[in-house]
Amino acid sequence: MVSRTTLVGALVVAELAIIGMAAQAIAGDGPLPAGPFAFDRSAGWTHQGMSDVADKSFVTGPLPHVVVDVNDVHVIVQAASTLSVRVVSRTHKHGWVSGDLPPVVAVQTPDGVRVSARPGGDHLVLGFLEREVQITVPPTARVDVASAERVDASGLRSKLVAHIVEGPIYVRDHRGDVDVSCAEGRIVLTDVQGTDIAANTRDGRLLFTRVGADRIDAVTNSGRIAAVDLRALDGALLTHDGRVSVSFTGDSDAIVNVRTGHGKIHTAGLSTVDGTDRQSTVRLGSGRGRFEVSSADDSITLTQGASV
Repeated sequence: MVSRTTLVGALVVAELAIIGMAAQAIAGDGPLPAGPFAFDRSAGWTHQGMSDVADKSFVTGPLPHVVVDVNDVHVIVQAASTLSVRVVSRTHKHGWVSGDLPPVVAVQTPDGVRVSARPGGDHLVLGFLEREVQITVPPTARVDVASAERVDASGLRSKLVAHIVEGPIYVRDHRGDVDVSCAEGRIVLTDVQGTDIAANTRDGRLLFTRVGADRIDAVTNSGRIAAVDLRALDGALLTHDGRVSVSFTGDSDAIVNVRTGHGKIHTAGLSTVDGTDRQSTVRLGSGRGRFEVSSADDSITLTQGASV
């Protein structure tokens, strides 16, 4: 365990370093102050405002496979009426930024386009640093995101796969299967319809609006689940630690098994087959599918929503 003295010492060093850099910022672009807390520009420090933009396009046809693996870069995927893939990467920084920032590289592949950036390591940022890549694709493109700082995807009409470390992940106006996960961060699905939808976060909320599929599997280990106008047939909404609030569409068709370890179950406007405060069974439509709603440690509220 790190001692309190060591932590205090480290904070003092950091504060002295910040004071030195602040003095340099006031003084202008002259030589950096010497001494044990000086910062050497040759070691990779940037003291300036900078904006880099790279723009490349690839003719791919209507069905490209786009693979994205950019580590700590914000990824924005948007569909457009096009037969090509356009990749625009931007880096904005201002103030003191340590280390080099590896570029985003886009190359054509036999079946589409690959967008990548090697890990950049740790950076000390005293100011502002933002990196993003905007990828415009045909609506029927297949998109796989292997790594990113954050994902925003909209307008796709084919399967989206995104498995990233942190998150968040936002998907909207989507028609097709979805398979998304992150270790930390919320997952937000808005106006998403498909055959198979999977959303998994270890530590974050699941927020769904107008979402429907033949199978929905949504799991968070620690976070609230809120679903408005959910069309349910088969699958589950599961949280270990968090409240659950769901309104089902009128065209849902499933027997819903509801369970909570603590808290209570509340239903309104739904046909309850049987139930207690901790366990209940609800029928939606003819009860063709099998669906589960569960919270290990909080209350669950189920209501009748709109038909979408």
